[in-house]
Parts: sequence; structure tokens; C-alpha cells
Amino acid sequence: MDYKNYYFNYIDSISFLLKEINPELISKSVDLIKKKIKNNNKIYIVGNGGSASIASHISVDFTKVAKIKSLTFNNSNFITCFANDYGYENWVKEA
Repeated sequence: MDYKNYYFNYIDSISFLLKEINPELISKSVDLIKKKIKNNNKIYIVGNGGSASIASHISVDFTKVAKIKSLTFNNSNFITCFANDYGYENWVKEA
């Protein structure tokens, strides 16, 4: 494998993706999170598949480091516990 070529192609791909980021959407997201913190609301972070692990990591950082209440939907023990007690139609509301 030509690792040098692979490396430069990878860097080009990353550069392309970074140019596609909309700074206005990032600003709106930050403002929304700040509003939720100010109102003492929970922040729900979701991910599908492998991204569920990333969502968990972000949620832990928010809760532990930033002291921001956050929750993910990928903990089967948590989900089934609340669903058992409050019903599947209500577990998110009660969490």
C-alpha cells in the first residue's frame, strides 16, 4: 500500500469536509445549548450505531466535566428500567 498517497488523500478529504462546515449552524447550536443550561434543562445527545458510543462519550463529558445534565438513548439497562416503571411510551419523559 502506498501510505504516502493514502495520507495525502485522507488530508484532502478532511480539508474538503472542513470547508463544508457551516459556522452559523455551529453558533446556533452553541446558543441553544447555552439556553438549555441557563434554564437547567437536560440535553439529549443521540447517535446511531457507532455514533451512539460517541454520543455517550459527549454526554459523560457534559455531565462530569461541564456539570451539564445530559442523557443518551443507548443504555439498554436505563431504557428498560424506566420503560418497566413508566411504560415505553413514557420512559423518555420520565428519564
